Amino acid sequence: MWMKIVWAAALCCFMGVIIAQQQTSKCEQQFQSNLYTCLQNQSLDVKNFLWFVTNKTGGQAPADQASFKTQVCGKQRSVFQCGIGFMRALMAPNSPCAKMTPPTQPGQAAPAPVDMRKAVESQFWSFFGTLDSACAHPCRRTLANDLKGCYDAAGLDSALFLSNTSMSRGAVIGTQPDQVKLFCENNAKLVTCMKQKRSDCPEAPLVLRAIGLDIESMDKGVKVLCKHQKDYLKGIPCFAEPTDKVVSCQEDQGKKMMQLMMATQQGLNESTYFVEFCRIRLDHVKCDLGAWAQKKHEACNQGVIGLRTELECTLLPDQCSTAQKEKIADVCHVDKFFKHLRAGAGGGGGASATSVTFALFGVTILALTLIV
Repeated sequence: MWMKIVWAAALCCFMGVIIAQQQTSKCEQQFQSNLYTCLQNQSLDVKNFLWFVTNKTGGQAPADQASFKTQVCGKQRSVFQCGIGFMRALMAPNSPCAKMTPPTQPGQAAPAPVDMRKAVESQFWSFFGTLDSACAHPCRRTLANDLKGCYDAAGLDSALFLSNTSMSRGAVIGTQPDQVKLFCENNAKLVTCMKQKRSDCPEAPLVLRAIGLDIESMDKGVKVLCKHQKDYLKGIPCFAEPTDKVVSCQEDQGKKMMQLMMATQQGLNESTYFVEFCRIRLDHVKCDLGAWAQKKHEACNQGVIGLRTELECTLLPDQCSTAQKEKIADVCHVDKFFKHLRAGAGGGGGASATSVTFALFGVTILALTLIV
């Protein structure tokens, strides 16, 4: 209801529509005033902006729609950062939106104050979500499918792309010896194709971060498995079914990653992002590997868990080596790889890893949205 009042008030201001006896709360006034200031600071017409972010149902269409789109999209980040700044104030406990007295008609008793911060936040993300979608490069929607197509182009099973996003099931490079051998023979072709698709998409960093895919780390991880194919195949049964503890570890990581993604949208700088990202990933690796090691299954032996440890550590972005230097030295110490227990002590094996793919970070919702 409140959002409808806000929208009615906006139309009143911009289109000259008179809303009889409609009062505007301090919460509404502050939201509108701050939003308009952000737009005016970027020399953006407020009426044209409202038209753009309401799917052309409000505000006023600009005289040159294509030119305005170029203008507003070019200033999208600046306007958004400005908006995040004033939203922090509106979300504070002492904000007028925290205890808003709803408008009343003359003579009516004032109702109890209500907390309208979630409604304000919803209004904000409605505007800027629409703005982001309208300004997005077309490849944002197609890149995941293009990357998946690289599997077909390399003669590999495209079902292996992001195959492990579902609770540690699936196999990174296949489940049968011939499938694994084929993958290892064609991995270079696959990686070359994926890097080209990444280069062709200006918004690739955004998409890859959302689906948890680091191509360089993926390539290094695959090479670990290809070097130890026999061990990898022997370890697959260990990870076929996750235990309750494994599920708990993954759910905890998923929640923390979603919170981190939200913080990133609100302007978290890259260095801080990697400090938090690497901390979450390393905490998960420790929790996850400990859970698998406790599973009562003959395939879950030290050699298998050791190979999985090496794979998990290899899949970490290079930034983790500096962002979490002490933690990575502990979790990824070479002694925990148990290399001496592998087939041929360095030739032909490659354990677990069925659960660790390049899209493990719990942002499955967006990944599914991107993959049609």
